Amino acid sequence: MFKNLPTFKSLPQAIGLPFLSTQEDAQLKFKSSPGGIKRLHSDEVIPSSDVFYWSQYYSLFNSSADVYSLISVQDVRQTLTNQPTNLSTLILTLSHHLFILLPSPDFPHSPSPQQDLSKEALNCLRVLGRLLVVIYEYEADLKEKVDHGIIPQNEVDEQSFAKKWLYSRSLIEEHQDREEDGSIKPNEEENDQFKIEDSDSEGEDDEDEGVRAFKATVGHPAPAHSTSTTKKEEGITDDPLTQSETGEAQEEAEKEKEYMPCLIERLFSCTIDLLFCAGFTVPDSVRGPNVTEKINYVIWEKGVGSTVNVGSTAELDRNKTEVLRFLLILLSTTIYTPPHALFTTPNLPLEILTHSLERRLVLSLLCSFLNTSLTPLKASFGISGQIPYNHLISKAAEERRTLVRASLMVLLVALDHRVENQTSTGSVMGEGKEENAFRYFISKLHRKEDFSFLLDGIIGILQEHNAVTNGYLPGSKRPIPYILETYILLWRLVDLNKRFRQYLLDSGKALDVVCYILVTSLDLKDDPAHHGLLRLLSYLLQTLSADKAFAVSLNQTIRMAIPSKWAVAGTAADFLIVSIYSIATTPGLNPLFPALTISISNIAPYLVNIGVQASTRLLQLFKAFSAPNFLLADEGHPRLVYYLLETFNSILYFQLNENPNLVYAILRSHQDFQTLATFTLVSGLRDIQRRKALRAAAAERNANTRGGLNRTPSETDMLAEKAALLGRDPEGDHDNENGERYLSSPSSQRRALSPPPTIPEETPSLTQPLTTPGPDLVSDPLAQTTPPPTSGLPSPPPSGQNGLSEKQRGKLRAVDNDQSTTDGSNGHAQPEIPDEELMRVAQAGVGPNGYVPTQEWVSSWQKGLPLDPVLVAISELLPKIQENQQLTGAPSSKVFNILKGVSLSEVLPPSPPIVPRRFQWSSASCVWLTSLLWGDIYVAGLTSDGIWRDTTVRLFGVKQAPVKGRSAQVGRFLKTIGVV
Repeated sequence: MFKNLPTFKSLPQAIGLPFLSTQEDAQLKFKSSPGGIKRLHSDEVIPSSDVFYWSQYYSLFNSSADVYSLISVQDVRQTLTNQPTNLSTLILTLSHHLFILLPSPDFPHSPSPQQDLSKEALNCLRVLGRLLVVIYEYEADLKEKVDHGIIPQNEVDEQSFAKKWLYSRSLIEEHQDREEDGSIKPNEEENDQFKIEDSDSEGEDDEDEGVRAFKATVGHPAPAHSTSTTKKEEGITDDPLTQSETGEAQEEAEKEKEYMPCLIERLFSCTIDLLFCAGFTVPDSVRGPNVTEKINYVIWEKGVGSTVNVGSTAELDRNKTEVLRFLLILLSTTIYTPPHALFTTPNLPLEILTHSLERRLVLSLLCSFLNTSLTPLKASFGISGQIPYNHLISKAAEERRTLVRASLMVLLVALDHRVENQTSTGSVMGEGKEENAFRYFISKLHRKEDFSFLLDGIIGILQEHNAVTNGYLPGSKRPIPYILETYILLWRLVDLNKRFRQYLLDSGKALDVVCYILVTSLDLKDDPAHHGLLRLLSYLLQTLSADKAFAVSLNQTIRMAIPSKWAVAGTAADFLIVSIYSIATTPGLNPLFPALTISISNIAPYLVNIGVQASTRLLQLFKAFSAPNFLLADEGHPRLVYYLLETFNSILYFQLNENPNLVYAILRSHQDFQTLATFTLVSGLRDIQRRKALRAAAAERNANTRGGLNRTPSETDMLAEKAALLGRDPEGDHDNENGERYLSSPSSQRRALSPPPTIPEETPSLTQPLTTPGPDLVSDPLAQTTPPPTSGLPSPPPSGQNGLSEKQRGKLRAVDNDQSTTDGSNGHAQPEIPDEELMRVAQAGVGPNGYVPTQEWVSSWQKGLPLDPVLVAISELLPKIQENQQLTGAPSSKVFNILKGVSLSEVLPPSPPIVPRRFQWSSASCVWLTSLLWGDIYVAGLTSDGIWRDTTVRLFGVKQAPVKGRSAQVGRFLKTIGVV
């Protein structure tokens, strides 16, 4: 009875509804039929003359989403394993078609309605990008097998697909016509668009004219003399693909040979040309006098280096985004390189981009990326781009943001590249162009109008991000997807260009920048996915804090509107200190502590009128860091106490009378400083055990309480941890109506504050504070295993009294050692724990990382703590304050008058010089920032089309987030019934 019914395949035509268009039907056949993608990895070797089959790959797809849905990673991987010949034919066919399209007089306009040349060029890039990521992964697998001894090194050349097809160079015959490849001669004429004058090297133009650079043109062969000499001049001395064998005779023979650029070089050259192709990525109006000269290296938009806006359209911007995405794929071998091999593994396209392009082209790329990234959105879309919920109506702003993000990514990848053993920032670009050209020209920017454009653009992005995050209309604007890239760019500008850093400080906008940094940190501190950005912000804060002008500017009142949940009364310095306290008391952010505490220490000599809340938080932070269970938990934790003690000393030496609130807070916490002066391993372990006993007793009391709330031991531990993070004791303390913490009794004043719980930190080399020592003193005595020298910084001995004058020694207070064996809340004596048992506890490890402290280690850093100035100040000022007021409640006006008029210059040790700790780059920090940047690029690729999905990356780890909500339920249901 069902024989006459149409089959499912003919059902759309039978009922007369166009379910599938002709294009969609062809795509469906390509995916499912044997003549489509399945033929590529079949046993058949497809000849290159089969034009009908190969043309599908550049004419069938309408978008990058079509390519990534119809050609899976498994298809490419299977072809690479079973039929590498077909894969090489596909790559060569697509590349050859792209190389033919670009010099064609008709491109990018189509000669007939049946053929779309722009679409074909984009499809070539899309499919090549799909193939390259799998090839890069395959090459990384081979290298890993060699490193593990699975296959010998001599077999790599036979199995390496990339070495055979992507990086191999063919020898040019002696009389071969070089113009046969259809290369395009670029327009070398300088125009009025470039406005970057190099003030430090005015005579460099003559030198650059004689330096041969890699031409960004299709298939341009290398000159005869460029194989050895020119490559050396360009700084590509370690390229295994071009380096000849040793021996003078062979080098002379190589000089006489000419090689065609390898396929990767030609693809890179073609990609750069496509970024400046008239009618494709830039308007037709930029063509040269000869209409065939379509490649014109003009700056895309008005801004740095250009006062001319060449104009653009939505279609041109979309093409730019596609080309930039492919350029990122070309450069993405970094993702498949493990961190330890990052600086020794060559990345040929990235080397060409940063070290071999000619000056004009580098400036065009640099200025185009900067101007596209930092042009305000309202300048592109007018008032319509600022209307709330406009993104629900129009996608134009979202497409623009995609282009901005792609431009930022390529620019930052170029700025991030370093060759091995390259000198740090500040080195000039030498004769051989060994310096990264992008870093060099960024460092040479000097015009104030350029700086104004850069700073206003960055602040505009930060302002928009703050408005989206803390706006009154939820969802009225889409979140800024490139906030991480914006902060990296700001850090690069501050780090590479001294003039820009000075302009930032002189412009008065440094205060706004630091407020945006802190608000962003506070908003994201509870999200583990953004902890990499928080670490970057802490390093950026340390970089800025090393300048005196920045520290002085923090004494001003904040101009921008701070969200009410983070608002702090007082100056920007108060807001910074309270924000750092809030970040430091958030579990999981231990790697941020060194940079944050160093930032406070750097600005301390210039701070005045620190408020009550900031002073209290600073002392609570000191209590948390000096508590035994935190101090003994990791080798690097005593450094934090050292930096905070430096902060207090700077206030006492340079701003004593200007900070009565902080001095009063120090006097209230005098017991913590005196306990630290006589700290030993046994006393610390005894205090840790005492606190454990108190928590156990509290849990037992809660369990036995009738009619009350019964808490489990885990809940009790959680409450104790929360109290420690907030700087409070679980019992006995209370807050006043203003939220300030006051101690209810003298016994509660003596309780040590439990520190924030530690978590397993990252690699020690990545989490240690990065500092530079001063010229005449040791920057960090705690980093030494032996007691540091006493020159420059006084170092108190364990007793805390030697090295002081008779008057100073008489003023020091004895430490109440009975507190370690007495319960401060009720005065009941606790059973004393034998020292042998305490040492067994230490051998088992203290803290979550299992660190085993020793008394020798404790003595090495305890003797180096700069405690003398604080102890002398306490011994001098505490009796005067106690005569007028007890250390409870708010201080009276009489106490303030005493603190504002007191002088300690006669009793304090000599003041140390002010030497800020600047952030210093190391190999570990460079690898970390590279992985952070490429990690964000990787995530952006996954969210768009899934560029690197289903491939194994090695630069960083990938953790799949669990799927929640209705989609997870649907997925489980489909899996249950066997659909997925």
